[in-house]
Amino acid sequence: MHKPTWQSGRVEPGSGGQRSTPPSLGGVRLVRALCVPLATLAAPALAQSPFATRVIAFNPAPGQFVQHPQFNDAASALGAPIGGGTIAPDLTKLVSLGGFGGCLTLGFDHRILDDPRNPMGLDAIVYGNASFVNGHPNRRFAEAATIEISLDANGNGLADDAWLVVRGPQLPLVPQASIAGVTWDDNIPDPTFAPAEPSWIPQGRTGQWQTWAYALPALFAGPVVVNPLGLGSSTEAVWGLADHTPTLLLGDLDGDNMVDDPGTSPAWFYTIPDDPFAVGITPGSGGGDAFDIAWAVDPATGLPANLPGFDFIRLTTAIDSVHATFGEISAEIGGVADVRFLGKRATTTRIVGPG
Repeated sequence: MHKPTWQSGRVEPGSGGQRSTPPSLGGVRLVRALCVPLATLAAPALAQSPFATRVIAFNPAPGQFVQHPQFNDAASALGAPIGGGTIAPDLTKLVSLGGFGGCLTLGFDHRILDDPRNPMGLDAIVYGNASFVNGHPNRRFAEAATIEISLDANGNGLADDAWLVVRGPQLPLVPQASIAGVTWDDNIPDPTFAPAEPSWIPQGRTGQWQTWAYALPALFAGPVVVNPLGLGSSTEAVWGLADHTPTLLLGDLDGDNMVDDPGTSPAWFYTIPDDPFAVGITPGSGGGDAFDIAWAVDPATGLPANLPGFDFIRLTTAIDSVHATFGEISAEIGGVADVRFLGKRATTTRIVGPG
């Protein structure tokens, strides 16, 4: 989101030993441990909601909105998103993950399946508050988050099985190689570790702690993310991440920021995916960042996970950067949807991902 100037003396990565690598065995486990389970929060919804219905864990990293009541309620990520369009996102239903390593884990009232009959073979959509800069779809205000998914293989209803990472082209072939950590503390007068503003400390955090994430390249340090294929490209080079594509106004069927069908329901509109490989917004979709479950890989080997579906999704801010005007890069999440099967086998070619 557009953010006020950050007045702080944060030590940037690479100075003072702030960024580190995880223990040889602990990278993936540390990421999991940081999203500590919460008492489950459920959105008022009927069975088989197309949207996330439970907050499993929420552990924001320091950031300028983590104490703001409009942006620190994890339940804002449940149910349907509220779109603002391609130029000015709506800010009324978002949760901020804070800076690097801030994460949110959500659950559903059903398993989301890897279904090749879905449009373009895509299975789920993550909605955030990205926007096009001056309406240009190859220049975006975007604060990217990585996507991890987990199948409840042991059937206990808990997010305690293996986590697999959705690997787009911005992560290495073996994603675990990119895991990095940032150290924080609540000692405001000491500039060794951020944050330098007490209002940036997440509620309940004291002492010194670390957050971990799959670190994205400097392309995302923005806050403006430019398509690596060029400003005139019709092909999108960034996919497999969250909070990169705008969320359209409900009923805007052609992405022109005007409502074409005011009677459209969120459950219909926000369950049709945008093509993540094409620049702009696919007509008829609600925008957002869609992905195929087949893109998920084992982070330690890079091999395809071959999941039949997933029960839990984890979203993590994946860039450690503070902009002089807009503040820290922090993903904001407004909803996660199960892609709706349209009643016939998809006629478009299934998108091929990692592996």
